[in-house]
Amino acid sequence: MHKDLKFIGDNIRSFRQSRNWTLAQLASKIGIQEGPLGRIERGGNLPSATVIYNLAQALDIPTDALFAPDPSQARAAATKTDTAHVTIEPDASVPQKPLLLACRELMSAFHTLEDILGVQKHALLPLSIPFEPDYAGMEQLAGQVRTTMGTGDAVVFDYLELFENFGLRVLLFPFMKPSENLDGLSFFEPVHQNAFFFINSRKNPEKQLFCLATELGNILIFNQMKIRKDTLFPDTGLASGPRPINPRRAAKHFAATFLMPESAVRTTVGQLGIRPDTWTWDLILRIKHRFGISTEAFVYRLKELSLITEESTNTYIQKIKTHYKHTGFGEPDASRRILNANGRFFDLLLTAGSDDTAGQEIERIYAMAEELKLVII
Repeated sequence: MHKDLKFIGDNIRSFRQSRNWTLAQLASKIGIQEGPLGRIERGGNLPSATVIYNLAQALDIPTDALFAPDPSQARAAATKTDTAHVTIEPDASVPQKPLLLACRELMSAFHTLEDILGVQKHALLPLSIPFEPDYAGMEQLAGQVRTTMGTGDAVVFDYLELFENFGLRVLLFPFMKPSENLDGLSFFEPVHQNAFFFINSRKNPEKQLFCLATELGNILIFNQMKIRKDTLFPDTGLASGPRPINPRRAAKHFAATFLMPESAVRTTVGQLGIRPDTWTWDLILRIKHRFGISTEAFVYRLKELSLITEESTNTYIQKIKTHYKHTGFGEPDASRRILNANGRFFDLLLTAGSDDTAGQEIERIYAMAEELKLVII
């Protein structure tokens, strides 16, 4: 092979290694012997059109990704088909193109760092879990996920770190206009059974956490909707809970029960001896902070569990809405959790910085992180 085309073999090797496949495994998948594939990777031979097609199919990437002369361009080209933007409703807000481009760049950067360090790309949390498509099913699903994460019903003080400990990729940065009002979005990565979560750092921590949990619910729902041949949430016109279930409500109910498990809320309220008619504003603010959620979400959860009277619910919801209107949806209490934002990303970046052969890539990623104003805690 001409030395100027050696990058094709380099790209094939990079994509193979990123999937933790041996040379023999990839050769078997594309129907050729290990020896010829090895010569292609080393630049000794050019792959035929048939081999190129089979490689793209096996690696689940576009053929363009194999012909990108720059490694970062190859990964960016592959990212476009390696991930799926998770939108589970026809009328869901669609992010603007600049935001999607920023997310693609960050995903490509993340893959670059993982490739440099040779770290595991698969999530340790299963992202395809069967469930019943009703409110009770969402609660059971949230309980299953918490059990898998080893938290049970315990109060968690840093969900970002928890997600990252299970290999999920969470990135916070200020979304640009006109997408700045969007709370967040997620992408599912089938080839690695993993996901990217992009959270708008312009939002307060309560919204960030609820968005993170909702996007996890969206991904779990999205994957089952792809697997199930029947309609997962049929519109029967009949309520299967407080309101007819649909994907959006299902994801939000998953988030509420994931962040505020019933037994944890009941235990906390019971230990303090709070009766449904004895709630005060200060108590609501103090206890909701333990769960890291908004005042409004906490009051609605109390109502859902019949732990607060209808009269008190209406009083406090009205007070919250008035406060939100005057403060632009600011939370009424001054206390805030400190979230370990972008911890895994910058840990990888710092570690990869010690690799002398990756100097230009590291400089490029640092410049991109600075341009997008990634949050560093």
